[in-house]
Amino acid sequence: MQLSLASSSHVSLPVLNAILESEHTLVSVITNPDKATGRGKAVVPNELAAWATEKGLPVAKPADTSELNRHLLDAQPQCIVTVAYGRIIPVELLHGPRFGWINLHFSLLPKLRGAAPVQWALLNGESHTGFTIFKLDKGMDTGPIYLQEELAIQEDDTTNSLLEKLGHSGARAIMELLPIIGKTRATPQPLTGATLAPKITKEQGRIAWTSSTDLILRQSRALETRPGIWTTFQGERISLHGLHEAISPNSLIKQGNIELSGDELLVRTSDSVLAISEVTPAGKKRMKGADFARGARLNSESTFE
Repeated sequence: MQLSLASSSHVSLPVLNAILESEHTLVSVITNPDKATGRGKAVVPNELAAWATEKGLPVAKPADTSELNRHLLDAQPQCIVTVAYGRIIPVELLHGPRFGWINLHFSLLPKLRGAAPVQWALLNGESHTGFTIFKLDKGMDTGPIYLQEELAIQEDDTTNSLLEKLGHSGARAIMELLPIIGKTRATPQPLTGATLAPKITKEQGRIAWTSSTDLILRQSRALETRPGIWTTFQGERISLHGLHEAISPNSLIKQGNIELSGDELLVRTSDSVLAISEVTPAGKKRMKGADFARGARLNSESTFE
């Protein structure tokens, strides 16, 4: 079968590699156009586009519906697999490929429709998640379902670890579906139970030290890699890395109070104490939390705001 992969994220690499290793033919990788990024606003491709180009794969970066339509007419995919493409496909293009567009979504639909299902599963304290393979329709993650698979969330799972597990499991399931897709009927999603998983903002990475330790650790597991978790100290933003509950002796009383105990930077939450392995102060390199504490010359009133 002639396939296109539509994605703008490296989370689709397990699917892309599975296609390349299969008997199917990859006719194109469809992704978003290059964009300005970083302080210098240099125009660069996304991680997936850069990887695919380096491997010599055919890459298309349509900027609008007409460009996408022209590409599909040229490439003639029989089925298009989408994984975190980040764009709603216009209805007039959904019926072009013989077997339509199928999407790998990282939740058990209709639960957690949207851009960040794994992050929200962790933030919500869910015990299970999974993936859904469904046929795209005009809505956002509303199409009929081909198959689903559940996955237990472990206590140490992060967004990255869950995406890796779900990506590989989903890739295997897509390869199993494709040979029978013409004979397989997709089932409409339930009319009840739908929830949303909207895009995560940078502000949602800010730690509120009045929160419980459990809530903060869920925030860390979900958001530490992207967009990052952070706080402020003396008005300056500080990124945090490697939070874990502390058992070290301490004299912390108020929520947000910080101190150096041995070789650990500690901070008081609403119900316990956390240790912070590393920090990245604004405009500085990443460093050990203890080194930051020594340089900051903390006193009994020192606080993360």
